[in-house]
Amino acid sequence: MRRATAILVAAIGAAGIAARFTPTSPLWLDEALSVNLASLGLADLPDALRHDGHPILYYALLGLWIDLIGDGDQAVRWLSGLFSAAAVPVMWAAARRRMGPAPAAYTALLAAASPFLIRYGSEARMYALVTLIAALGWWATEAALENPSRWRLAGVAAAVAAGLHTHYWMIWLTTGTAAVLVIGGIRRPERRRALGSILAAVAVGSLTFAGWLGVFADQLRHTGTPWAKWARPAEVAVEAMEAIGGGTRFEPVLLGVVLTLAVVAGATIRHTGPDWVEIASPSRNPTGPLVGVAVIAMGAGGLAAAATGGGFEARYTAVVVPLLLGLAGRGLAGLPGRAGPAALLAVAAFGVVVAVEDGLRDRSQGRQVADVIDEQSAPGDLVVICPDQLAPAALRYLDAPLAVRTYPPTADPALVDWYDYRDRIAAADPAAYARAVTDREGPGDIWMVMMTSYRGLEGRCEAVAAELGRGRTRQTLIWPGHQYEPMLLHRFRAEP
Repeated sequence: MRRATAILVAAIGAAGIAARFTPTSPLWLDEALSVNLASLGLADLPDALRHDGHPILYYALLGLWIDLIGDGDQAVRWLSGLFSAAAVPVMWAAARRRMGPAPAAYTALLAAASPFLIRYGSEARMYALVTLIAALGWWATEAALENPSRWRLAGVAAAVAAGLHTHYWMIWLTTGTAAVLVIGGIRRPERRRALGSILAAVAVGSLTFAGWLGVFADQLRHTGTPWAKWARPAEVAVEAMEAIGGGTRFEPVLLGVVLTLAVVAGATIRHTGPDWVEIASPSRNPTGPLVGVAVIAMGAGGLAAAATGGGFEARYTAVVVPLLLGLAGRGLAGLPGRAGPAALLAVAAFGVVVAVEDGLRDRSQGRQVADVIDEQSAPGDLVVICPDQLAPAALRYLDAPLAVRTYPPTADPALVDWYDYRDRIAAADPAAYARAVTDREGPGDIWMVMMTSYRGLEGRCEAVAAELGRGRTRQTLIWPGHQYEPMLLHRFRAEP
């Protein structure tokens, strides 16, 4: 590698790693909710998560982190930054075992500069941990394929167990891995013993989920994804492409298309010459198992979502991001001549630019809303938040000791109770709710934090606002901005 190229690679990689730790945006709903859940005692987490819909591992780790480092915005995000940064060398090690040194080096730079890994490395959520565990599982499986020793098989089992207790889409990654192991044993009888040992390790790791099945079953019956629309298979594919590019704006989508083409190249390139490339079916390439795991995982997850009426979010792609970046790395490394290094530098540099631009944007108006209420409210005022999904991000920054009520009603405004969420909305008549709030709370001003675009709440927050405004003067102090989580702030002044 030429010195100038090496300097560029080091600079882009360092910029990508640094970008994980620099965003200063206020926490948005999922981040604030993660912190509030993690701040509960470990014994209280299972019951709290019955009303939330996720496994326990990330929240338990974040709780320990908060005890050690604190719960400031930057502090709670640094844990994800460490997970995201740690995933880079793990992906390099896994890709090196499967594809060799050059594709591994390409994979490492793509991972360091990945807008997906940078975004979720700068959020207090579980997706950076999901990616790290998926990468560790890939690496452990490759190591066990070379030598299925007791310790390497234990590593496979540990990765499976950790993944299942971090995010439920890890079920589909585990399914894909098991399916590819079975297919490999059928096609290659001489490797059945090693593949069977790894499959047994996957089964052992999966058995650890048995203790969580009661909570999981309760979540399936009562939580789900009430905020999401029904996922179609094509939507899963398109959103996965957008995810690896970093979002839905023009630049991330362009990057997602380029990376998708690189993934296809990595799956099909067989040999490369000075000015030619030979392609073949993935089944004839060393990347065939990676393609199989990724396709089965995303396909099974997408079909399950479609069959049950569930939703899909681009962030669920975290379970296969290590495999996709590994394939993309091999695809770019397989380009002939100097095209490979040039394409790698261009894609990685563009990835950092996309990620930094995204990182500079505020993700929520919660702090802005709280600052205005703190500055202008008086004792005896009341805060009403509709929907309750806005409450964690707004209340995180609110210092004024005011009474807070949410619609739909919840016992703790700092948490969102997803349990039978649609039924709870249907049971809470907006006008009756608003009258009950004003009758009970007295004559002070009412501050209403609201947004009108939430699925399942169409027209209800507007109805609450209309009822609160009877006999009061409405003043709009904050209008929705371009943040991921915009908010409206109304002040209803009591008539003299």
